[in-house]
Amino acid sequence: MNKRTLVKASAGEHCIGFCTVSRKKKSPREFLVCRSELEKLESERIVIAQDIHGFVALSRKIPAGTLRMEFTWLHNSGKNEVTGYKEDVVIRYDELMTFVHASAEKGGPTKWAALSVTESRLPRLVFYDTAGLHRCLANAQVRRKLIRFLRDNFHWPDAEEIGFYPDFDPYSFSFRELQYGVPGMVGGLILHNRGNIEKAYYATHT
Repeated sequence: MNKRTLVKASAGEHCIGFCTVSRKKKSPREFLVCRSELEKLESERIVIAQDIHGFVALSRKIPAGTLRMEFTWLHNSGKNEVTGYKEDVVIRYDELMTFVHASAEKGGPTKWAALSVTESRLPRLVFYDTAGLHRCLANAQVRRKLIRFLRDNFHWPDAEEIGFYPDFDPYSFSFRELQYGVPGMVGGLILHNRGNIEKAYYATHT
């Protein structure tokens, strides 16, 4: 809890102002982001916005339902020198946009605040070959090897889902990655040396 950052937003007619408060520091000033820039996140994965003294990179993670906000506040120190303060936070995208849309209505809210969340980098693992999965789970040795491999692999930050499908080899699967609803990498999750289950091991092939 102590590592989480408080993100505060205030609504104006054309802009949303953001401030951050962490254990280290409070943001130097309010950062103004145009409503139109926030709306771009509905169709664009990354949006770069700027105000008069800084910029922010907005990265929407659709699988996790989060928005990463990388703020940089700049300050002219004089003598052609610029210093700054940087704060990276992750918040719930839907919660922020609900406020953004509601605040545009007459009599809508003007203030919003939320604590940052931990960004998940794990895609959903979906077994469409349920019969093959049950076959693996029924064998204690294969089950341990499969669970361990899935735990330690497929940590793909841009993947929304990894789908597993039937393969002609027992205890093996073909897989397909989905990135924001678009097919990505395809390959196989293969149990090698299955003639000797004790020494068998899983590996991916693409």
